[in-house]
Amino acid sequence: MPRKRHVGKWEGRILIGSTVDPETGKRKQQFEWVGRFDTKRERDDAVAERKRELAAAKPDLPLVEDEVVAYLEWHGEHFPKSLPQKTEQLKRFRADFGDRAVDIPRDEIKDWAAARGKWAKDADGEPRKPIPNGYLFAVSSFYTFVIDEQDRPIDKNPARKLAKQTVGRSDTPPPTPEEFDVLLDATAALGDYAPTIRAMFEFAAFTLMRPSELYALKWEHIDFNRNRIDKCERVYRGKVADPKTGAKEIALTPPAKAAILNLNRTSEYVFPSITGKRMSAGGFSGYWARVLARAELDFDFYLASKHYGVWYMHTVLEMPDRVIAAQAGWKRSTVTKMIETYGHGEVGALEDVDAAFANVAPKLRVVGGSGAAR
Repeated sequence: MPRKRHVGKWEGRILIGSTVDPETGKRKQQFEWVGRFDTKRERDDAVAERKRELAAAKPDLPLVEDEVVAYLEWHGEHFPKSLPQKTEQLKRFRADFGDRAVDIPRDEIKDWAAARGKWAKDADGEPRKPIPNGYLFAVSSFYTFVIDEQDRPIDKNPARKLAKQTVGRSDTPPPTPEEFDVLLDATAALGDYAPTIRAMFEFAAFTLMRPSELYALKWEHIDFNRNRIDKCERVYRGKVADPKTGAKEIALTPPAKAAILNLNRTSEYVFPSITGKRMSAGGFSGYWARVLARAELDFDFYLASKHYGVWYMHTVLEMPDRVIAAQAGWKRSTVTKMIETYGHGEVGALEDVDAAFANVAPKLRVVGGSGAAR
């Protein structure tokens, strides 16, 4: 009689690569069958043993540095506008792992990523700068390229799901005044070009203009005598177009005016690129990535500038909603909703509570164990 095939509950297999269907263009994963096992422990032990055997016979993998170079070339060919940003975001990873084979263990990358948002120490006990969330997304994208495009024998993306998902704009608070100042100072990372981006950041916050409108802003659009700005153009998909909310005249506020008074006017544009040409979204993302790296913060430029500006006008200056609406170019019917989204009046509110009770607290007397005060 033929021998009965053993059928266990736990199936063991190992991902060994993937292939692309030439007709559909879809990628299909390839697995090596290990067997079926009665217990999960038996399955895991057999899979681990087979992985060790494959690792011993595996050819030498390329270095991280070489694969990053290949990835950036591929990214520049397919997504040229975001190449400067990706280059900046992978700089830290290249510095820390560039001379290692590309199959960095996931546990090691998790330990490396754990520095995000706090100070950690390196192997020598020296302080290590935190890793912004966007940098972790870039590392994960890099490994997707290594596995899918380069067909390297790596089981899974070791950087998968390390970056925290960002929240919606309505839930994203603006920088605090202290963080806003840190971002301003961090523009020094751009060297001689720093004054342009510093002025652009301040100007955006105190005029409520969008980045795309700032890219197209020319000196001729600003009336310094009347303190007015003709917001008539924006850069959309690489071309000059009408502003998203239509052409409008808005106020040139005192802090915005002060920010640009001493800028070099050799270009027709108020905020030209480092080469003196019209700014582009791709080029600016590279500049802003360097600012964030220096500041050790993680703020989208639009949110950091416009959120802060609306919070400042709404909470500090106590401007009426209709005034902010006129400056931002919003419809009157949507002012309340926009203020709720961008106003963030709760920022600093707890400090206000502390201040309000500062002179009262010494007079309070705790009675009994209930914590009731009289």
